[in-house]
Amino acid sequence: MFSDLRFAVRTLAKAPGFATVAIITLAIAIGVNAAIFSIVNGVMLRPVVSEKPKEVVNIFTARKEANRDYRQFSYAEFSTLREANPMFRDVGALSFTLTSVGRAEAMRRSFVFFVSDNLFNLLGTTPAAGRFFTAEETRPNADQPVVVASHALWQRMGGRPDFVGSTLQVNGQAFTVIGITRRGFTGVNAMLTPEVWLPLGIYSRFSNPFADSHQLADLTNPTNYALNLMGRLQPGLSLKAAAGMLGVLEKRLNAIQPPNATVSTERVLQLQPPSRLSISTSPANDGPLQALSGLLLGMAAIVLLIACLNLANMLLARGATRAREFAIRVSVGASRWRVVRQLLVEGLVLSLAGGVVGFLIAQWTDDVLSQSLNRLFQAMSFSITMELRPDANVMGATFLFCVVATLLFGLGPALKSVRADVVHDLKQQGGEPAALGRWNRFFSGRHCLVLAQLALSLVLLFSGGLFFRGALNAAGLDLGFSTAGGVVAEIDYSMTNTGDALARQRMFAVLARARQLPGVRQASLSTGLPYTNISSDRRVMPADAAPAADPKAPPPGFDGLFAGVTPGFFEAIGLPLLRGRTFTTVEAENKEGPLAAIIDERLAKQLFPKAEALGQRLRYTTPPTDGSPAEMEVVGIVGNCRHDPGTGEPPGHLYLPLAKAFGPAAFVNLRLATTDPRAVRAAVAVVRGELRKLDPDLPLLRVTTFADLVAGNAGLWVIRLGAVLFGAFGSIALLLAVVGVYGVKAYAVARRRRELGIRMALGAMPADVFRLIMKQAVLQVVFAIASGTLLALLVGRALSSMLFNVSPGDPLVLGLAITLLAGTALVACYVPARRATRVNPTEALRSE
Repeated sequence: MFSDLRFAVRTLAKAPGFATVAIITLAIAIGVNAAIFSIVNGVMLRPVVSEKPKEVVNIFTARKEANRDYRQFSYAEFSTLREANPMFRDVGALSFTLTSVGRAEAMRRSFVFFVSDNLFNLLGTTPAAGRFFTAEETRPNADQPVVVASHALWQRMGGRPDFVGSTLQVNGQAFTVIGITRRGFTGVNAMLTPEVWLPLGIYSRFSNPFADSHQLADLTNPTNYALNLMGRLQPGLSLKAAAGMLGVLEKRLNAIQPPNATVSTERVLQLQPPSRLSISTSPANDGPLQALSGLLLGMAAIVLLIACLNLANMLLARGATRAREFAIRVSVGASRWRVVRQLLVEGLVLSLAGGVVGFLIAQWTDDVLSQSLNRLFQAMSFSITMELRPDANVMGATFLFCVVATLLFGLGPALKSVRADVVHDLKQQGGEPAALGRWNRFFSGRHCLVLAQLALSLVLLFSGGLFFRGALNAAGLDLGFSTAGGVVAEIDYSMTNTGDALARQRMFAVLARARQLPGVRQASLSTGLPYTNISSDRRVMPADAAPAADPKAPPPGFDGLFAGVTPGFFEAIGLPLLRGRTFTTVEAENKEGPLAAIIDERLAKQLFPKAEALGQRLRYTTPPTDGSPAEMEVVGIVGNCRHDPGTGEPPGHLYLPLAKAFGPAAFVNLRLATTDPRAVRAAVAVVRGELRKLDPDLPLLRVTTFADLVAGNAGLWVIRLGAVLFGAFGSIALLLAVVGVYGVKAYAVARRRRELGIRMALGAMPADVFRLIMKQAVLQVVFAIASGTLLALLVGRALSSMLFNVSPGDPLVLGLAITLLAGTALVACYVPARRATRVNPTEALRSE
């Protein structure tokens, strides 16, 4: 075996051009596969729970009625489920919110978890340093300011050895760091992790921006449903068997419901394995993520297959030139298996060299993707912990790709090389066999491989085109508002634990200062803004509408994206007022008084399809729990706008005066007198500096242009990522296919040099030779495109659920893909065909 390896290295060293092309081809293909596998491995294959993951389940509670109104659990319900029972070995609780970590310029908003003392142990992890929470620290209202930091936060803050025991500012309050989680630990999610973990005993210090009231909450309140639950089943108990035992626990929960509960007391329980990406109060399905992972792996496999077809062609051509060598080796005693083994070792050497380079390409690609993901999730207040660094799985998969590639491109040519007649090979001269007919030449092994490459390349080009068309559609959506000349500053007084009254006072002071800035045409405040990655909604109905007669029916009314705003908001974001009026300053700043509302045209038509909505009265389907007014008058109708690039019908919008829909987090929206992008970007630093001068401790999270804020939307990022990934697949496939077409045609012309010399000696003109070569090329390209079109349409239909406003059989994309592939393939054939016209008959015949 070692002698075969030494001989393979010497043989490849004598053909540096062939070896270089082969290694680069394999490096690209193996690199693509290794990069995609790293992503799938980090998201789908690496277990969320390290210790016996099949025992851990999420626990959900829903109304017994058919519409399944899911909600979280109260602390009393958690305690009841945690009591000794035959189903669960342990039950843990968690809740989540947004807080600030750090202070002043170093402050950043972070996603945090409140957890019970046993959750870390339930998830099968131990601290990297320090300790986790005790039962006393997680007791409701224990109010002990301790925190466990994530490994990522510790690294971001310098990785100090004395970090445990130090003080960390969380929401402007001092917390003692008692522990650090292990690297890569994500908690209840495969990809995202909070930066800090807090004990449930400190929950009452924090407001929850995801609830309809931002008042401080007491976990001992039996109607405070704030906890998500996870359980570890008893050893040996299957999920199906556990589901059949839920009745006893449901009776326990229903028995402890308070008489004044605002939700149905008839509850049922559901169990589900933890979702890899969702943190929700209702069961989530990872099917779309699995489908996307399979699609990415499939596309990467096609790239590998195209590269292997290319290499197989090169080896077939090289095998033809080495036929005499193989015949001599067999004639002096070498077995045919010995020759095959030698050729496979040569292929393995090429694959391993390509695998090493491809592995480096994969790591670079994954680093670029990790940086892009980090920028996206930091803007969303998440910390990403998806591990894309090489591990045993990735390295093993890369080696497997090398072996598979060797078998795909090496075995066929190796077997073909030893099937030939030894005597014939020892006697034969160069050139194509004389008996090779037109159809045999058209469908020769080399040409069939090229046809397959072209067909598969068309599939990837068409797929990439569909995603690219979707990205263009998303970028060209009618937003309904204008980003030109807009600057946005995001502030959040919950990050400093400021009370609502003081926060409201300071917020209006910020607005007053913003209006005085030079070049500012309009300024306003809002608790929500289109194309941000977090939204809130409220369900409303006509005030005189009757409640649903059927208790199993869904709640009446319609959902509207919800925001509190001040006068000038609609002008600041370029949203037109169609009818009625905007809010007055008194309405925006005074919490008392009648409640006015502004809705968009879409919500108006949903609520009052046969009447004018202006002047009508609305009410919340579910009254607010903080006792604020539930009924309002519609005083204005504005134009429709999008909140994100979703493919479905955009929801309606409901706008209320800021004081009556106050939240500690708000956007300062500025409309400048100029729309020049450079001037608007220059204004960002000015706005940031002026707001800092007003209040050095202002919880200012970011200042950016409105255009950049919209461009950073997570939905747009995903659409663009799909276009980039599938565009890269298509481009690589096209490049490999064109190289393969050129190589085969150039080799075929070289093999037919004697035949072409004879034709020209008998009177054929250069144009006749050119037509002869190009005619065959055109027919082969047409045949490959016809086959590839059928495959592309089938793949397009399979991709239909992932496309953004694009038909899976889009004729424009298909036409462009066909034109691009046919054009580049024919150009690749043109060069060898032109070379064939320059054959000198005398030299060709003399050389043979």
